[in-house]
Amino acid sequence: MKQRLYVLLLLTTMLRIIGDAVESIALPWHLLNETTSLLSVAGYSLASMLPWVIAPPLMGRFLDRTEKKVRLAFIALFIQSFFALTIIKFASNIWAFYVLISLISALDVLHRYFGFTLIASMTLEDSDLQKLNAKVQTVGEVTSLLVFPLMGYLAYLFGVRLMLLDAVFLLIGALLLIPYINVAVRREETIRGRSGSAQLKTSHKTVFAGVALVLLFNFAIAPARIFVFSALKDLTTGEIVYGLLNSVGTLGSLAAAAGIALFAHKRKIGISKPLIIGMLLESLGVLLLGLSSLVLLFAGILILNFGRQVLNISFDSLFQRVIPLEKLGTYRGIFDALATLIIPLSQLTFAWLIEQGVGVSMLAVAVSGFGVLSAMIFSALIYGTKNNRKEFKG
Repeated sequence: MKQRLYVLLLLTTMLRIIGDAVESIALPWHLLNETTSLLSVAGYSLASMLPWVIAPPLMGRFLDRTEKKVRLAFIALFIQSFFALTIIKFASNIWAFYVLISLISALDVLHRYFGFTLIASMTLEDSDLQKLNAKVQTVGEVTSLLVFPLMGYLAYLFGVRLMLLDAVFLLIGALLLIPYINVAVRREETIRGRSGSAQLKTSHKTVFAGVALVLLFNFAIAPARIFVFSALKDLTTGEIVYGLLNSVGTLGSLAAAAGIALFAHKRKIGISKPLIIGMLLESLGVLLLGLSSLVLLFAGILILNFGRQVLNISFDSLFQRVIPLEKLGTYRGIFDALATLIIPLSQLTFAWLIEQGVGVSMLAVAVSGFGVLSAMIFSALIYGTKNNRKEFKG
């Protein structure tokens, strides 16, 4: 049954990625065209990310208290479909637009955590977790690679009305879950007994230090979106170029996910080394995005997304490996909330600095160095702790 649910997860992920392509292009470009201000784009980031600060701890705990996680995923997709239709009607009301963006993003939490806990219930092996997570990401990235250029062109033609297509795919995803709506998601007895030995054993001080470093790193990398929009805002075909950039970035993400899926078992890549490599590559990518060159813009997106994918897959595997299933949603929710909080604040800060005349290149150099420093300290934290050396087989 879990294998069938996993296959269904891959299919609903593909449909959800199509919707994400519509939202991530049509919505911020609608705001930029309406207001002509980069602050509106930063506002979009705030509206879409704020629910990931508030909702994850609450929804994560709620998911931990029920085994009917498929039912919650169905409800989330169905309501999202309704909101996607509603946002078209309120396209001219900026504040209502922001509220609906937040509601759609909040419901994304449920769908993501459904897949996250499903994979955690299937295995505790490092290589298996990396492979399962990487397969989900590979399916998503292949879909993104195919649809982002098309969605960029359609957004150029239809604008915010393209959200109608998003609503259709969300509804299809919800309907696919109906046959499994009462299926329970729990960890099997054969691996449940091993979960105790896999729990996180680091001290509170180490955990707090790790969270602080993630916040620091997110602050350094978050202005990447603002750097891109700053470079493209004066282009008449900015939407199309932005769609192409997303496709190039997807190539990097796809290469990272496919590489982990193929070599997780063969090369025993572990978790810790991919974490550090991902952080360093993202730092290089954000530097290139701030330089005054269209070619470097494409190169920066490629490197940034490669590193981000490696980092995301490894963080997912880390949490699934060390946290018991009955607490996984709560712990991951708290982590996501803290890690996400800094992103819109950083983007608002850097959008304001750019509009005040501060050079984008200078800012890019500063935040790239900030990211490298965070990666170095995080590496020292991992390899300098005896317990972490046992938990991370990098």
